[in-house]
Amino acid sequence: MHIGSRTTASPIATFKFLVPLHIIQTFGWYIFSAWWFSEIYKWSSPVSAHMEWVKRVKPHERANLNERPIYVYTCHLLLAIAQSVAHLYYDYDRVPIPVAKPTPGATDQRTHPINSVSKRIQAALPKLMRDGLVRSTSVALFCPVAYTFFLRRPAWSYTMYFAKLFWDFPRSAADPPGLIPPINPLLIARTVVSGGFLVLCWQTTNLFFSIFISKEPLKRGQPLTAEAKDPNGSLLNGLKAKKETVRAFAFWELCFISQQFPDRRKAIFNDIDREGGSAWSQVLQSSTEIIKGISTRINPPLAGPKPSPVEKAQPVLHTLPRLTDPPKEGNIFAASPKPTSRQQKLSEAVSSAVKSYGNSPDWTPAARAHARDVFDRASSAVLSPERKRKLLASSQELKMLTAPSTSKPENIHPLLAQLLRSPVGLFIRQTYARRLSSVVLGTPHANLCSTIDAIESLTRLLVASLQEDQYGKVQADVPGVVRLFTETVMTLEQYAHAGLSIHWTDVNFPPSSNPAAQAEARRVPDVELVIDTLRASLASLLSAFNLYLKDIGLVGKDLRLAREAAGVIEEVM
Repeated sequence: MHIGSRTTASPIATFKFLVPLHIIQTFGWYIFSAWWFSEIYKWSSPVSAHMEWVKRVKPHERANLNERPIYVYTCHLLLAIAQSVAHLYYDYDRVPIPVAKPTPGATDQRTHPINSVSKRIQAALPKLMRDGLVRSTSVALFCPVAYTFFLRRPAWSYTMYFAKLFWDFPRSAADPPGLIPPINPLLIARTVVSGGFLVLCWQTTNLFFSIFISKEPLKRGQPLTAEAKDPNGSLLNGLKAKKETVRAFAFWELCFISQQFPDRRKAIFNDIDREGGSAWSQVLQSSTEIIKGISTRINPPLAGPKPSPVEKAQPVLHTLPRLTDPPKEGNIFAASPKPTSRQQKLSEAVSSAVKSYGNSPDWTPAARAHARDVFDRASSAVLSPERKRKLLASSQELKMLTAPSTSKPENIHPLLAQLLRSPVGLFIRQTYARRLSSVVLGTPHANLCSTIDAIESLTRLLVASLQEDQYGKVQADVPGVVRLFTETVMTLEQYAHAGLSIHWTDVNFPPSSNPAAQAEARRVPDVELVIDTLRASLASLLSAFNLYLKDIGLVGKDLRLAREAAGVIEEVM
């Protein structure tokens, strides 16, 4: 279970984050539930359905295995496998929580506008029923072929293994009777109906769990931690939690507190005697860690220089007495003396001849040009002009086909581009939106909910501190928060709109000849939501603390950059 959407570079890259245990659990629970549903369905079927394991025979006849329930069980098993694949592909583990930017002056200031449970169920049920019927029908039409050619004998042998424990079968019953199984339209219709009910059970279970787990962190109109012995301590533990789901709901509750509950805000401001620092300082630290993560992922810190190894003293080696003369200390590059004897002259001649082969100079430019001319004339004599032109074109196409990953999508080979646009290419295509979201919001799942709630909570708490902070300690952190928002906005906007390059597999991205379309394609909704929220928060802080900017130390360059990032004109301030 997780909150954010997947932000892996491509669908095939998602499997790197799906541990084998998670995949095994998904398939295992679906297969187990399909078997349990099949058992209930078989025992609740009427006698006319002929769903018993052993055919009804006369007393003097031996028992014979019934293939109808075997086929129904196999169809439900295939349906469980199909549902498991859909569960992993469509990410049914995600808890859908909508995120919206609070509009100034609007009645609803919630960052997560969620409808009532009944409305969400009414809106989702028709689609679930349609998907269940389509999926069960598809598997029911595919099952006769798969069962007849691949699964009939294994399913029969597996069922016979357990049936022998309760009934006595002849040896001839070890193999299924006949070449064609007893599959008729009525049996296929039965699998469509039963499979539809099975998929509907799975889909509604996922829907109800997602809806009820994504309810607002309120109980009787109060935050969930209001009834705890230490409300602030419970909230801080949630903000520091390592699990994404717990941390996201804690920031959601903090956002509610900053917007709607002045008593809890005052409790946070007044809680100064706490282990690990005041409640406000810990809230500030947890929130800034979420926001700083954006700039850290965009500009990761460089690794520091490695410490120089400590030089160890070389041990003194006591050698044995020298048995030969030491090497000569003269100039070894000096010309050797001329040979005097006949044997020395012969050796010198052979040596010079052998060295000439290894020290031959490289080709001169004239020699290279002559070689190219000879090759061109030879190819013209062997190949026709059209064949020669095709050969040169094929070599250029080969270079395009094997282009490196740094090339642009518009420069790759047309066949490769067509492959990337096909359903097969969907698994390896790295779109700009997913790559940008993985950097800005984290991977493998987006941290959008916690990011928006952290920005909104800090802004609302700082603005409320003007009236509710009795000790006046919160205002000292206003310049740091403003600088953080300013730096994050400027870094994120430059990176999202111009800094990230286009991957060569993103063939659907607009070409460079259409800059307007490229600029529009670079505006990813989730990233733009973060930018807009940061700008609105900056404007709110500058407006609320306008009279105290000099007193809190927010002047000069910091103030000018903050106003530019927020899009605020100085005269308006």
